[in-house]
Amino acid sequence: MKITEIANPMPHLFLDMDGVQADFFGAWADLNGVPHYKDINDPEAAIVELAQAGYKKVYDFFRNLEPLHGGQVIIRWLHCNKIPFTVLSAPLRIEGPASVQGKKDWLDEHNPGASAHAIFTSKKFKYAMSGTTPNVLVDDFGKYLTAWSEAGGIAVKHDDPQTNQTIQALADIYGQYQDIH
Repeated sequence: MKITEIANPMPHLFLDMDGVQADFFGAWADLNGVPHYKDINDPEAAIVELAQAGYKKVYDFFRNLEPLHGGQVIIRWLHCNKIPFTVLSAPLRIEGPASVQGKKDWLDEHNPGASAHAIFTSKKFKYAMSGTTPNVLVDDFGKYLTAWSEAGGIAVKHDDPQTNQTIQALADIYGQYQDIH
């Protein structure tokens, strides 16, 4: 054990799912018949429409998301460096149980073992601290990252094409606690 671990315990890592591990935005664009999710005319109405589509459609949407390459790279890197993590993902409004079950089943296939301890909440900021130790959140969505930072946590913005930047930020954070490679 390093001295820094006694004085400064290692922060726990929380890893988002949609936009980090799973291609929510590509699937959402396809569902709305547009080339990119930013082309959706009324994003709020599109989310409500998905949420009101019923349990099976919502479940299938989340269960069948494509994995993001960068998310898989991050997961392998975390396992290689023995950094424990918990999936922290927001459920879909209105049809939350269907989205949660779809996400759990997705995790069982693409990130085996992660669903057993995954947390599904839109109040991610509640996990920003463990006592006086700030925890780390890897997420793609500014709203969650801002709330996380404001609650005292360490926020790492992820953009799938820039996965090396995410890994470098994690190496900078966790390198003081263990050998990183």
